[in-house]
This record gives sequence, C-alpha cells and structure tokens, in this order.
Amino acid sequence: MKDDDFLIKLQQKLFEIDLLIDEYEMRDRLLSIFVTGILEPIDDNTSTMKAMYGYSIENREELDTMIDFIKDTWKEQEDISRGDDFEDLLNSMGISLN
Repeated sequence: MKDDDFLIKLQQKLFEIDLLIDEYEMRDRLLSIFVTGILEPIDDNTSTMKAMYGYSIENREELDTMIDFIKDTWKEQEDISRGDDFEDLLNSMGISLN
C-alpha cells in the first residue's frame, strides 16, 4: 500500500509539472523523459517493477538525443563516483598519487 500511495503522490506532482509547463508556454520547446520504478522482488533473481513514466518527445531523433544525454551523463556520474575525473585532472597536471 505504501508503494501505491507513493506512486499516487508522484502522479500528482507530475500533474503539477505539466501545469507549470503550460503556464510558462514551454510545451513546444520541451524534451522530457520521466521514469520512476519501484522494484518488488519475486525471487532471488527476478523482480517486477511498478513504474510511473511520461514522455514529451515528438520523434525518434528527439528520443535518440535524450537517450544519448542520459547515457553520457550517467557515465559522467559513474566516473565521478569512482574518482576517475579527479585522477584524470591530476594526471593532466603531471601529478601522481602513487
């Protein structure tokens, strides 16, 4: 029940965002992908997902642009969490921590 309450509340927030998009007349300029999923384990290897999602995408080119953006920014975050960016910066300055 807690999951359902969360998803209902999330849906209300998405409706508010939708109103905000119209208030600022951004609908024709907006690219948006929203996906939130709650995993529910079925067994040790399998889960099911309850999801809330919405898209503001007109064509395949816009979809590809958004997917590329997600991949690139996810990779950047992964690199940052591993400290790769910091190491690259130090190496570019000739500094080694080894």
